[in-house]
Amino acid sequence: MSEITSEKEMEDIFICVVLPLLLDLIDKWEWFPDSTPLKHIHKSQFQDLRDMITIDHVEVKQRLKAADIKIVKKDKFGPSLDYTIYVRRKVENVSYWKGIVKAEMSRSLGKYVARLDKSKFNKALLEVEEKKSQNVDQKLFVNFE
Repeated sequence: MSEITSEKEMEDIFICVVLPLLLDLIDKWEWFPDSTPLKHIHKSQFQDLRDMITIDHVEVKQRLKAADIKIVKKDKFGPSLDYTIYVRRKVENVSYWKGIVKAEMSRSLGKYVARLDKSKFNKALLEVEEKKSQNVDQKLFVNFE
C-alpha cells in the first residue's frame, strides 16, 4: 500500500480491475456454457449475472471518481497487470499478479452465482455432477471378512 491511497481505495481499485475482466469472461462463457464452470445455470441467468456485476462495477467507479482516482491500464505482456493510478493529481504505479487476479475472479464469480435463483439451475446437470461426486470406486475399500 502506498502513502497516497488508503487501504479501502486500493481495494476499490482492485475490484475495479477485476469486475470488467469477469464480465468479459461471462460474455465468452455464455456462448458455449457446456464446457465452463457455469454449465449448470440457465441461459436467462447470464444476464442476471451481468447485471449484478455491472451494478457493483458502477458503484466502485463512482466511489473512485468521488475520491478523485483514475485508473489507466498499461499495455504490456507479462505475468502481471500493470496500471497507472492518478490519485488526487499524483501518479502511482500498481501491478497485480495474474494469478491473484484469477483467484479473485473465481471468488467473486462464486459470490455472484450464489446470489442467483437456484430453482432455475439446470437440474439434470446438477444431478449428474452429484452422482459423479458420489460414485466411489469399490476397489478402494478393504473387505475384512
